[in-house]
Amino acid sequence: MKSLIFTEQDFLNLFALPQPSFADFCNQIQILDISDRSGTFAVRQDLDSFIDRVAKKDNRKARLPVFKQKLYEILVVDAEQNLKKWFASQGALPETVDFYFDIPYVDILDDKTFAGRTNSKYGRICKNINFQNYYNTKKWYDRDSEYVFGLLKAMMEQFRLRNSLVGPAFFDQICNYSGDSGEFWLAFMMGANRPSTFNPATYRGILSSLFEGETLFAPVMGWNAYQTAFYSSRFKRFVATDVIPDVVDNGHLLHAEYERYRDQSLFEIEQKSVDLYLCPSEQLNARHNFIDRYRDSVDAVLFSPPYFDLEIYDSEDQSFTNFPNYEDWLAGYWEETVRLCEAVMRPGARFGFVISNYRNAEKQMTQISEDMRDVAQRHLHLADHYRVQWSAMGGSRQAKKTRDGNYEDLWLFEKR
Repeated sequence: MKSLIFTEQDFLNLFALPQPSFADFCNQIQILDISDRSGTFAVRQDLDSFIDRVAKKDNRKARLPVFKQKLYEILVVDAEQNLKKWFASQGALPETVDFYFDIPYVDILDDKTFAGRTNSKYGRICKNINFQNYYNTKKWYDRDSEYVFGLLKAMMEQFRLRNSLVGPAFFDQICNYSGDSGEFWLAFMMGANRPSTFNPATYRGILSSLFEGETLFAPVMGWNAYQTAFYSSRFKRFVATDVIPDVVDNGHLLHAEYERYRDQSLFEIEQKSVDLYLCPSEQLNARHNFIDRYRDSVDAVLFSPPYFDLEIYDSEDQSFTNFPNYEDWLAGYWEETVRLCEAVMRPGARFGFVISNYRNAEKQMTQISEDMRDVAQRHLHLADHYRVQWSAMGGSRQAKKTRDGNYEDLWLFEKR
C-alpha cells in the first residue's frame, strides 16, 4: 500500500552511490553541457580541460588539486550524509501531518496585493508527498536536462557537475568545505528547473478574503496545496481533479489522515468531504457526467492553471500534450474548463485564477495572463483584479517571474 509520507530512507534508496578511489574519481569528474536537449545529461568537457579553458585570469587552475579533494569528500566520502542534508532542507517533513490541517488565518491582503510567502512552511507537505513527481518535473522540453532530480543523480552517481559549481564563487566554497554542505547545495539548486507550488497559507488567505460558501472546486489540484488549505477553511466540500495519478492518490491518503486526525482530536473538528477525479478538467463532463452531478452547486472556484508548455509533468493527459498549439490550448483546454466551471457554479458564485506572463523557451514574454482573462470574460463577469507577490526578487529561470518582481495576477470573476 502506498504511503503518504516520503521518508529519508525512501530518498536514499533512489541512489546507487559509487565508491571510487580518489584517483579514479578525479578521472571521472566532468562538466555538463548546459545546452543539452537530449535528456541524457550530456558532457561538455572533463574538469581539467574546462578549468584550463575558463580560468585563465584567476587561480582556479592552481587550486584544482584542493578542489578535487574537497569534492571527493562531498560526493564520495560524505555522500550519504550530504544527501541527508539536502533532503532535510528540500523534501523532509519536519512536522506531523496533523500540523498542516491547522493553518492559522493571517490577513495577507494589502492594497489589493496578497503576500504569497507568509507561513510558507505549510507548503512543505506538498513537496514531500509528491517528492518524485515534483523534483522530476521538467521545463519546456520533455528531454530537459536541468531538472533537479536528474541533475542530482548525474552528480552523485556519475560525477557530472553543473558548470555553476566550478565558477569562481562556488569553487572557493567547495575548496573551503569542512563537513557542512549547506553552501554547496545552495550552489547546486541555483537555477535548477523545478516547478512552482502554491503556498497553502496564501490559498487559505485568499479564500477567507474573497470567497464564501460550502463547496469549493479546483480544476487542478496544485500538488495537493488547495486541499491542504481547504481543511483550514470554512468550506465543507472540496471537489477537484488532476492529471497526475500520484497527486490524486495522495489526495485520498491526505483525506484519510484528516479523518484520523478528526476522530482522535480532543476537540470537535468539523467534518469535511472530498470528491477527487483523475481526469483533465476539460474532459470531466464527457467522462464523468460532471455538469449534471454538480450543476449550480459550486460556491467558489480558485486555482492556478497550467502555464501552457512551461512545465512538463509525468502524465499522459497534460493539457499541453493534448493541445500543443497555443490557440488550440486556449480553446480546447482553457475555454472548455471555464465553460465547465460556469455550468456548475451557482448564481453569484466566484471564480478566481492565478497566472502571470512568463518568458517561453524562445525567451519571448507571453501574454498568457491577459489571454486567459479575455477567454474567461466571455462566460463570466470580471469583478476585480488582485496580485499575489511571492517574493521581491526577479529572474528569468524560475517558473513564475515578471519584470517588476515575482508577482502573479489574480483575476476574480462572478457568475451573473
